[in-house]
Amino acid sequence: MQKLSKFLKTKQGKWLLGLTILAVIAAGLGIFKAWSDHQKYEIMQSKVNAPVTQKLSKDTLRKDKIHMFTDDDLVRYRKEAYAKGLDKYPNGYLEIPSINVKLPIYNRANNLTLSLGVGKDYYLDSEFGKGNVVLAGHNMERHGILLSDLYQVRNGQEVILHGADNQVYKYKIFSKKVQSPYVKIIDGKPVKGSAYYLPEGNEKPIVTVYDCADHGKTRLVVQAELEN
Repeated sequence: MQKLSKFLKTKQGKWLLGLTILAVIAAGLGIFKAWSDHQKYEIMQSKVNAPVTQKLSKDTLRKDKIHMFTDDDLVRYRKEAYAKGLDKYPNGYLEIPSINVKLPIYNRANNLTLSLGVGKDYYLDSEFGKGNVVLAGHNMERHGILLSDLYQVRNGQEVILHGADNQVYKYKIFSKKVQSPYVKIIDGKPVKGSAYYLPEGNEKPIVTVYDCADHGKTRLVVQAELEN
């Protein structure tokens, strides 16, 4: 011990001690970052699986200025959504089997609901199997997170809406387009092919699912018509 004590008082010993302390600090920071990243990843991967309900919470219906999410935004809003119990109030589920997506549907799109799944847009009183059910979600550019994989869908594939009392509505994709976020209106009606188009006459009811593309400059709009 005396030799070690004397060595640590030398210039070389002081350098070695300093390097050892730095190495321990760096290792500790590395372990903390790995733990923090793991915790963040687990929250981002978490799924809502509560039964469909027609009940609403005030936070489901709150109005937000919606913005694109960073990973930290997603984690922060998702923690808040869980704390407020929004995971217990899904008003339906959106399922797209081809990309392994099953997300809760909420009756309004805000930063809390979009952290957990998708929210109704434009036609907030729309009913599954009728008219145009417009669902907005986030593209996190991360495989398996929210609607990040929407770009992979193809025409002819299924979109399924799950409602209350085990009701299931099956749609077939017929359109996938990148569009402007601004919808053209003629005579008070959104034009055909737009995200908000409302089927007329003998046209089949549709579902529209969209997320942001080009870092929010455009939208990837997927539409499917009712089959069953």
